[in-house]
Amino acid sequence: MLRTLAAAAGVAIDNARLYEDAQRRQRWLAASNDLTRSLLSGAEPGAVLESFTAKVREVAGAALVTLAVPVGDRGELVIEAASGAGAEKVSGLVLPPSALAAKVFTSGETITSDALSADPRAEGGSASVVELGQAFFVPLGTPEHIRGVLQVANLPGGTLFADAVSDMVTGFGNQAALALDVAEHRRDTERMVVLDDRDRIARDLHDLVIQRLFAGALSLQSTLGRVSDRPQASERIQRVVDDLDDTIKIIRSTIYALRERDQARRGSGLRAQLVAATERATESLGFAPALRMTGLLDTVVSAEQGEQLLAVLGESLSNAARHAHATSVDVGVEVTDAALRLRVADNGRGIDPAVTRRSGLVNLRRRAEEMDGTFALSANEPSGTVVEWAVPLAP
Repeated sequence: MLRTLAAAAGVAIDNARLYEDAQRRQRWLAASNDLTRSLLSGAEPGAVLESFTAKVREVAGAALVTLAVPVGDRGELVIEAASGAGAEKVSGLVLPPSALAAKVFTSGETITSDALSADPRAEGGSASVVELGQAFFVPLGTPEHIRGVLQVANLPGGTLFADAVSDMVTGFGNQAALALDVAEHRRDTERMVVLDDRDRIARDLHDLVIQRLFAGALSLQSTLGRVSDRPQASERIQRVVDDLDDTIKIIRSTIYALRERDQARRGSGLRAQLVAATERATESLGFAPALRMTGLLDTVVSAEQGEQLLAVLGESLSNAARHAHATSVDVGVEVTDAALRLRVADNGRGIDPAVTRRSGLVNLRRRAEEMDGTFALSANEPSGTVVEWAVPLAP
């Protein structure tokens, strides 16, 4: 009877495991279909990635899931989406080259860790901000084209991940990378159609509209001599000629703006410029500043605001290098629905009260006031200085 019961129990356990695996595969399949449908329907990629990390955390039973993607020409990794415990702390964090995610992005191989925060291989990254236990890192995409790195982690003392979870996350990540590629190619195609249409509009405005307006203005000017004895008619015709001249100038400015906007979009975005600015400050500081970026920096921030932001960041990092004698600097750039915010905090010696002339700080305040923004300077705890600069977003 015991042998019979044991055999029946073994069969029941196997069936339960198979049923659990089947349910898990069904959930992964449904999540994959939802991701592909969202990307191909034209949804905002940022929102889709946030939903993607939340779905991975739910199905894998993890405490924290992050997705790091490359930014800039050098491919620095930035945590673009995060879900779970401490997600608000790690979202937008720029990962150093020594982080495990960066090694996975370079090698294209999965890395696992039994205690991530205590792992000597994990330098920087989310494990330095949130205490994490067992974790694994999975590359998204093919070895020839890695789109990003997915980190799946639990808290210390949490449940262990089964091998099947890692395999399913890997397959799900590959399918997600393929869906991202398809969606990106689709957006590129749509963008090319828009650019071609703009080029055609600019060409038609220049070749047809401006030429006809110019010819009409010349015809009216030629009639001025014939009505010189009628001052009211001459004045009215001259006013029409001036209006046509102003209209031609406006159309030419519009053509120039269309082409300049297209050229600007081909250049590097604000995120890449912020990463490059912090990298340039590494030499003068003697260490790499920690950078965190959140929000739609490349889409909702105007060119003028971006230039002012980069100037303020450069001045703040320069002050930290020359005067603060700090050993760490944290840079946070955030875009909300109404404002663009910059926060630079160091652990240096703070501002000397005996120094009364601070031309650099005056410039930072002026840059904020010129854009109806605010500038604040305060002490950092336990030591150092905090620079806060914010301007409202243009409607």
